[in-house]
This record gives sequence, structure tokens and C-alpha cells, in this order.
Amino acid sequence: MKLSSNKKTVLAGLVAAACAVAPVVSMASEQVKPNVLLIVMDDLGTAQLDFALENIDKKALAERPSPERYEGDFNKLYDAAKRSMPNITQLANEGVRMTNAYVATPVCGPSRAGMLTGRFPHSFGIYSNDDAHFGVPLDVKLLPALMNENGYATANIGKYHNAKVSKAFIDESIQTRDYHDNQISAPEPGYGPEERGFDYAYSYFASGAALYNSPAIFRNGENVPAPGFITHNLTNEALQFIDQANKQDKPFFINLAYSVPHIPLEQPAPAKYMDRFDTGNVEVDKYYAHVNASDEGIGQIIAKLKAMGEYENTLIFFLSDNGAVQESPMPMNGMDRAFKGQRYRGGVHVPFIAHWKGVLPENTQNDTLISAMDILPTALAAAGITIPAEMKVDGKDILPVMQGEKQQPHQYLYWAGPRALHYDSSNADFWNHYWKWINFEEQQFIPSKHIEKLSKGEWAIKDQQWSLHYYDDGKQEFELYNYAQDPAQSINLAAKYPEKVKEMKAAFYDWIKTKPAPIGWGQDRYQILTKSAQ
Repeated sequence: MKLSSNKKTVLAGLVAAACAVAPVVSMASEQVKPNVLLIVMDDLGTAQLDFALENIDKKALAERPSPERYEGDFNKLYDAAKRSMPNITQLANEGVRMTNAYVATPVCGPSRAGMLTGRFPHSFGIYSNDDAHFGVPLDVKLLPALMNENGYATANIGKYHNAKVSKAFIDESIQTRDYHDNQISAPEPGYGPEERGFDYAYSYFASGAALYNSPAIFRNGENVPAPGFITHNLTNEALQFIDQANKQDKPFFINLAYSVPHIPLEQPAPAKYMDRFDTGNVEVDKYYAHVNASDEGIGQIIAKLKAMGEYENTLIFFLSDNGAVQESPMPMNGMDRAFKGQRYRGGVHVPFIAHWKGVLPENTQNDTLISAMDILPTALAAAGITIPAEMKVDGKDILPVMQGEKQQPHQYLYWAGPRALHYDSSNADFWNHYWKWINFEEQQFIPSKHIEKLSKGEWAIKDQQWSLHYYDDGKQEFELYNYAQDPAQSINLAAKYPEKVKEMKAAFYDWIKTKPAPIGWGQDRYQILTKSAQ
């Protein structure tokens, strides 16, 4: 491949590690500055992928409660999940699967803020989606801005939940009962992705998006029509941007944020995807067909990179923004306890793949404790870009870990915010009524009692083996789990290991005491959480 002078860059971060992994690094250091493709799914569970299913207990999982909408033969649901993302399975087989990976929060807005800032979003007051509506503060620098300053073409394609927004709605005469079809969240001045370091943005700004003809899409700050199927649109936008970057002879950074499988998935995917699934429950078929459509798009992007000779020069990350919701089909979050909105494993443990052919080892599995916040420093290290100290990054460069070095980048990871049972099985009545209301089987909308702003607080801390949890339910009790042996977090060992409780409680307090109060979600509850760890 002919290299331009613009693209030739020594990978400084990798060269520094040359002694430890000399054969791999010597190859990498001669490559052009790598492209970085960050693929983020929306609410995809850890066990809704082929390569994650080998770690589940099918019998135990089949006995767990399942939502009425997604009931079905467990083996058929298991098979649908196994077949839903073949291109990602191939990517995993050619890359590194980080099996002990977590996001910064169990909900989308602050989780994505953690990825794009490399920081705990709590450090700038974002603990929940209610806080995220105020946007990542303008004085906080984002990953695309730094990459753009260093010669990268940058694009946000899909969900961008980090802008301060104002809301509007389409004409009432054509509204449905699904707010995704009706709501237009517009970024306020200064907060659009095209104003935060992205050269190009084809984005929507809150929650999910309508599956067809979305009214909420903005291109570089302008609300534009988005005819057709949104998953195809996002894929096509990514393909076109890669072409454009190539014509400009620039490496690219793309934040590709698919809208699926965020519910509701009322409308079916196009027929060719629906035809691939026959579980006996059309709602399950819809779910995995939509996931499969995104996988096909990823396959098209990989094929383009190969055709351009850029596949081996592209660092690809694939993950979800948080765990699955309970209103989704099995196998959901596998053996992990709980769902999106909670700080048990089911809310914050996510599938995480890194792929860089010739630089990262193939078909490897690594259980080192890592965070999605590590994406920023890792991508910058790969590009040879120094992180300014004023960015106050909490993430770590995990390239050496993924290349096989025995390191522990994080002694602890921390979480705090509302325990939103909105997505939990305890809110099943709401969801049953919601589906009936949205489909006009019922005429009264019954609000959820468990949305974030109504929720009490919780906190959690994890190390490589243990997790400690506290919930502001008045009991003033601590829960300690050896999650490495008990991923379902079913056996509370707090009474048996009081010294471990004391250690982790003190570590959490040292972290939380330096953080500002939430921007939007209850400062009173935040104070309770802080005092509980003193």
C-alpha cells in the first residue's frame, strides 16, 4: 500500500512497549497512523452474542422470569441470539474479547460521556440520564477534538447523548403513541457534535430513534429528513465518510452508534432480516432481526476496509452502552444479576471486543478489569497522541494488556447514581400496560413509578474479584459479592469478610468525596450516598 506523508506516523505508545512485545510492535510501528472505529450498540446484553453464550448455565437461566412480550422456547431464543451477529462473532474470533469490561454508568448518556471523555462522568456532575440532558460541559474536551487536532477526519454517526437539548414534536395530527416517532431533540448552541470535535455529524440526541423515517436526525446541526430504515442509513453514512476520509488522505475516527436494540421495536426489520428468524414469537424475531441488520452493516464496513487496504490499519472497538433491559428476549445479560439502570453486573458489565489485525492477538480472551473509559487513552496511544494533563483522564491505555502483558490498569472501578428499576422485572406491570397502550389495546397511559428522577440512590465499587454495593433503602446494609465466582451476585458475603467491606468502603469514599453533586438528579440523595461511605 502506498503511504502518503500525511499518514506516516510512528505509534509512540506502542514503541514505548517494544521490549515487552517486540515482534508485534516492530510491525505496528511501521504502519500508518491507524483509523479508529468505535461501534456502540444500544442496550445489547452480554449474552445476546454468540461468543458469550459458552459461559451461561442454560438450565438456570431458563428458570429466570421472562417478560410476557418476549416469551418463547428458551432453546429457540438462545439459537436466535447465537446467530444474530455473525460478523461480530468473526471480529471476536480475530480479536481480543475483554470479558470483565464495564461502562461508567448503567444508562446511555453518561455511559457514552465516559467513552468520549475518558473520565468518570460523575467528575463533571453527570450521574444519570437526567443529568445528561444538560450535556457534557463545554470546558470538557472530547476524544474527537483531540484526534481532529492531530490530523484525523472525525464523524459521529448515530446516537449522541452528550448534548444539552431542547425538545420539540412533530405535528400532532401525524403523531403515533411511540415518542420515538414524534420527538425531536435539538442540541443547543455549542453542544452539537460538529461543535465538539467532529468534522461530520449525522446524529440524534436522546434515548432511541424511530426505526423508519426518523424526524430526529440532524446533519451538522440541521434537522434533515431521514427516509427509510435508520440502521441502513447509519451504515451508509459510515461507508460514505470512510470514502471521504480516504479521498482526503486522512486517517479517520468514527463513533458509530447504532440505535438498536433499544426498545420499543414495534416495527419489523426489513423482510430479509425477519426471514432469518423463526422463534415462534414474532416480537423476538423482530428484536434479533434488528440486531442482525446492524451486524450486516458492520460486515459491509469491514468489507470496505478490506477492499481499501485499510482493515489491518484500523483499530476497532465494539461494545454496548450498558446492559440489556428486562423487556428483551433471553438470554439477556446471561448469568449477570439485574438490568440496565442498576449497578449490579447486569447493568454495567458489557460485551467488549478490540480488533487490530497484526497488532492485537487473535482469538484471545482476557478477564482483566477494564472500563469503557479506557477507549480514549488506548485510541490516542495507538495514534501516538499525547493526552493533555488538563483533560484529567481516568481511563488507562490497555493496549499492553490486550497484547498479553500482565497488568492491572484499575485497582477499583466506581459507580454512583439512581437505582432506576424502570428497566427491571419489578416494573413488568408498567411495560405490559405500555405495550397495550402503544398498540391501542388500552386507552390510558399509566406512568412508570421507577424512572430515574424518582429513584433512590445506590453506589458500587469493584476490583478484579469483589464488588461492594449500597442502596439507599433505609436499611443501611452493605452487600459484598465475589463476582468472579458468583456472577449472579447471589451470595452476600459482607458478614463473612468485614475487612474487605471496610477496605472497599473506604476506597469508595476517597473517590466520591471529590466529586461534585449531580446536575439534575437529586443532590439530597447524593449526600446520603456520600455519608453512607464515611
